[in-house]
Amino acid sequence: MSGSADPRDPRGDSGGPGEIAIEARSLHKRYGAVHALRGIDLVVRRGEMFALLGPNGAGKTTLFSILATLLRPSEGEARVLGHDTVRERARVRERIGIVFQEPALEGKLSVRDNLYLMGLFYRLSSRAAKARSEELLHTLGLEEVAEREAQKLSGGQKRRVELARALVASPDLLFLDEATLGLDVDARRQFWGEARRYSQRGGTVFLTTHYMDEAEPADRIALIDHGRILALDTPQALKNRIGGGVLLLATADDARAAAWLRERGFEPEVGARGVLLVVPEPAAVLPEVLAQLPVRTHRAEIHEPSLEDVFLKLTGRALEDGQAAPRARGPSGPGAAQ
Repeated sequence: MSGSADPRDPRGDSGGPGEIAIEARSLHKRYGAVHALRGIDLVVRRGEMFALLGPNGAGKTTLFSILATLLRPSEGEARVLGHDTVRERARVRERIGIVFQEPALEGKLSVRDNLYLMGLFYRLSSRAAKARSEELLHTLGLEEVAEREAQKLSGGQKRRVELARALVASPDLLFLDEATLGLDVDARRQFWGEARRYSQRGGTVFLTTHYMDEAEPADRIALIDHGRILALDTPQALKNRIGGGVLLLATADDARAAAWLRERGFEPEVGARGVLLVVPEPAAVLPEVLAQLPVRTHRAEIHEPSLEDVFLKLTGRALEDGQAAPRARGPSGPGAAQ
């Protein structure tokens, strides 16, 4: 494999085999008539914090589960840390840590015992498991709740214990599947701060989320929808694809407003927040639009492109509109899945 990146490569591949943490080739997954993954090609580099961003039902957890050896693909292959996720499942599991959407703690055991038990599961010696547990209790600020039963912890505390359990065996790669679902903003921020520190120390992080703010700190992001990767790049490069600025209008009739704009040569998108319009100079366009728009405008704002705007532009719908029909589009530049 070449050591230089091909900008047309949808996997975002760069670096030699020794630098690759995850590689997926032509992955498909079918559940009867449901085609959950439709030819995923992907490369994640070692030491990278990589986010898979998409709405519910996009295929995030299916892809996550294949890479974490929990599912077999219907077609294609995946390798994690150089090992095939089907034929060498045990070798992969020895080197990864996982935090699932649903809590997996032993509720009646103390926090300290949960960590110790996980260390034994990873075949650490009793002494090593105890030492590692104490280290993580200190590192993740869990010393005050070390003797508390896991079932009596707050949601944020439980998630930090889940992360500590995933780190007990000092994994090379950390899988996080919607790991902060249901947490408040402060708990989410604290959790991701710890995950980022793990990445900064050289660990690889692969996370799934439908929250833009969680994906934003990642080194690279893959936007996924209906089982396909639509785009893959750094957060800023994805936002730069939009070009110009964003004019967002909330009106009394967004569909009518969008139709009026199309008649005048614009290319609006209608999402949950209103009518989105990408133009080179939105401030210059806004006065004319407000003066002539045939429906009442409740709110108008101008902002720099966000990941939400990128997703809306690629699909014609917002990230939270998980069940809407996908727009028929061709490849959309570097990172588009074929």
